[in-house]
Amino acid sequence: MRGLGLKQIGLLIAALSAQAAAAAPTLDMVYGAVASDPYMSGEGADMPPHPGAVVEMARAAAKACGVTLKLSRLPGKRLLTEMQHDQHDAAFMFSHSKEREAYFDYPLRGGTPDPRYRLTTLAYSLYALKNTPPAWNGGNLPALGAIGVNAGWSIADDLRAKGAKVETAKDSEMNFRKLQARHIVAFATQNHIGDRYLEDHPQAGIVRLQPPLSRKDYYLVFGKRWHRDNPALASCLWQQVGVLRESLLPTLLRRPWYRQP
Repeated sequence: MRGLGLKQIGLLIAALSAQAAAAAPTLDMVYGAVASDPYMSGEGADMPPHPGAVVEMARAAAKACGVTLKLSRLPGKRLLTEMQHDQHDAAFMFSHSKEREAYFDYPLRGGTPDPRYRLTTLAYSLYALKNTPPAWNGGNLPALGAIGVNAGWSIADDLRAKGAKVETAKDSEMNFRKLQARHIVAFATQNHIGDRYLEDHPQAGIVRLQPPLSRKDYYLVFGKRWHRDNPALASCLWQQVGVLRESLLPTLLRRPWYRQP
């Protein structure tokens, strides 16, 4: 630095800082504030030491693509609204719907989501009281009565499209309480969430009904503006998700803190 004045040193530091920032861009990524073990753990803004298998996948993908990841959690409806207005760069885990496709970008192939780049695939089922289950046969949703769904979940629109009466609540715990109080006849949720509740509350007298409602692929999605400005980085992250789903996710799900019921 000998021979350089303060102004020159300042300019050099600024240039080096800008170069470092360019080498490691920051990605503002958000996910839901409700636990969905083993994929997303903890409640609210909390990020526990073992934050969930998909959270760890996101971190690994960002590292592989040379991205500094800024992670935060938001309630479902607020997350959707803020992503819709490009207030964040990326979010997970989202199944596909045409409405959501208008708000943020999925990895597409031929105009439809490319399952090669999905985070994971999850099944949905109805959960009901063991002593008084509705007569579910796989196709009679309109006849069942009120079905509970977590607010902001796309399964609500799927059920309404099939003629079901849907009631939303803020989270799974509230929906299970509504079920036990007989305010709803069934609760539609992801199998891993419902089965974990049954395992943890064997006295609740709740069962999973057959057949399942559906199976859905879940994706990492990007805000439209960010994706437009960073197409190569988005492609890198999606490709890493596809690789990590096969290589890292099975290993994560075998760890004791991510036990599955």
